[in-house]
Amino acid sequence: MGPVDALKIAVGEENKAIELYEQFSREHSQLNEIFSFLISEEHTHRNLLEKKISELTKY
Repeated sequence: MGPVDALKIAVGEENKAIELYEQFSREHSQLNEIFSFLISEEHTHRNLLEKKISELTKY
């Protein structure tokens, strides 16, 4: 497995985390602020990973 493949797996894991936190946010509305923060963090992580994938596959 190369670095791009590993990064793609990491993107998938970030997506799973986003889905999980979205589900928790719906189920536990009193904790919505915390889950919204975590969702935002996961989006940031995913964007960084996708940017790195783009850089590595640019050529």
